[in-house]
Amino acid sequence: MNTPRAVPQLRWPSDAVLTMPGSKSSANRLLVAAAMSGAEVVVQGVTASDDVVHMVEGLRTLGFQVKLNAARERVEVGPRRANPPTQGELHCGNAGTALRFLVSVAAVTPGNWTLTGDAAMRRRPIGALAAAWRQLGADVRDTAGCPPVRVRTAEVPRGGVVTLDASQSSQFASSLLLVGASLQDGLDVQFAGDLASADYVTLTSQALQRFGVRTHTGRKGVRVLPGSGPVPATVQVDGDWSGMGVWTCLDHLTGSRVHADNLADAPHPDRVLAEVLDAMPSEGDHTIDIGPFPDQFLNLAIVAAHRAGTTRLVGGANLRLKECDRIAVMARELSRLGAAVEERPDGLVVHGGRRLRPAIIDPEHDHRVAMAFALAGLLTPGIAIADPDCVTKSYPRFWHDLNHVAAQHRCIAVVGMRAAGKTTFARAFAQATGVIAHDTDARFVAEHGPIGAFVAVHDWPAFRGHEERFVADALIPATIVSTGGGAIESAATRALLRERTLVVWLDAPAELLRQRLAAAPGGRPSITGGSVLDEIDVLLRRRNPLYAEIAHVRIDAALPTQQQVEQALQALGTSCRWPGSGDSAAARP
Repeated sequence: MNTPRAVPQLRWPSDAVLTMPGSKSSANRLLVAAAMSGAEVVVQGVTASDDVVHMVEGLRTLGFQVKLNAARERVEVGPRRANPPTQGELHCGNAGTALRFLVSVAAVTPGNWTLTGDAAMRRRPIGALAAAWRQLGADVRDTAGCPPVRVRTAEVPRGGVVTLDASQSSQFASSLLLVGASLQDGLDVQFAGDLASADYVTLTSQALQRFGVRTHTGRKGVRVLPGSGPVPATVQVDGDWSGMGVWTCLDHLTGSRVHADNLADAPHPDRVLAEVLDAMPSEGDHTIDIGPFPDQFLNLAIVAAHRAGTTRLVGGANLRLKECDRIAVMARELSRLGAAVEERPDGLVVHGGRRLRPAIIDPEHDHRVAMAFALAGLLTPGIAIADPDCVTKSYPRFWHDLNHVAAQHRCIAVVGMRAAGKTTFARAFAQATGVIAHDTDARFVAEHGPIGAFVAVHDWPAFRGHEERFVADALIPATIVSTGGGAIESAATRALLRERTLVVWLDAPAELLRQRLAAAPGGRPSITGGSVLDEIDVLLRRRNPLYAEIAHVRIDAALPTQQQVEQALQALGTSCRWPGSGDSAAARP
């Protein structure tokens, strides 16, 4: 186990764009389909996660021509070699899709094969899949219902009708489907009982259809016809909707906006997560059946711990058979954080709203446990993840992306009257937080000279037009932008500030502004045509409602700068929806 990794804090909402890893689930389906096609196929968009590497090595051991180029995120797949091996051991680590899919590939590949994995994999069920192959006449032997699995294939089975117990894992059905078209009679898989996570069988059918394989999926079974149509030279792996779940939950909890630029607009079980979260009330009792999207159970448990109510996560009995017993591990580790959790046979009851406490989380080598508690760590100081490298199973760049998300804070915009102290506050805030400070008035002066001289020649509307563009250009994540006092008089600028920033309003009374302006050397240009000091009351009446309309945080401009920064940080943190360190009502608009 490697050194525990501390999770950075998200101090206020994030705006970040990520490129998700290629889905290991999609990649492994396409790799098997490509190998079974007997043609040369390039699978693009493949992230070299642990599960994918195990699949590539397994296919290579079976004699297929497979070349992984991790840097270019592609795998070249070809038919079996002219003089292929006739025996070998396929070690699949804790890669469930790899081992289960490769059992079926081995069953249609002449030779003597042993498929095994690490200690956790050797506890995961495989008996139902082995039994289905024995029905078809193959010599496939499990070890007390688990790996190692020994496959001795002298003659490829013809196929036909087979009864399958897929209640423990949909991967058993997907494994059979992936090789069914290579059998003389195809395969007609009839389910004995309920099918776990049926949408993943649909994903398998869709992958096969890309290779011209004809499938029919029903509630009680699936059928794959022998043969195939034209085989594509290239197929693309989609971005991973399952890995995106952490960020979708972060968005829900904090008002962040983390987007991925490579998620396909196609059916996937985990695409519904945002809808599931939107349907969660902020308080009270709520029940979620996680059966259709089991990979999101852990993330939803973290969300449940942060909502003010009791959440029942049900329908997940199969989660006890994953990389670890995810129900038991989540109950144990959430309890260590101080959450009130009840473990049930098929899920959890989480009594949310308690303040969580620091802890080092033991994910038991499970990538999804580590990522879910990293989500908790973004919101609660002092959480660290033991064995952080276990995320490489599906998301090798997870920690890089998490640091990026934590650093890409939403832009802070500072508004308020001239002489309210916006530039001074922005610089102090930037120094305290590490963000970059920008001043739109300073940029104007750098490009066009003094504001007073420009206005004297071109008038205020021309200045406001330039100001709108400067504000729009400056509003990027990880910055704090001090705006001109009248910038909010532009409806376009107000819309941008609402959409792209968290707004801090330095609220100054007229007398304070008069004192500061009277003492300021050089003076400021008049806006109304009257005295700069006399026009303050007119401008406050006009602008204060606009400041209040867009402000997330209201700070007294008379306070010392350091106190302003402290109040702003507290208020920005509690502007997120997770339980913070106490509401700062005085600092709110």
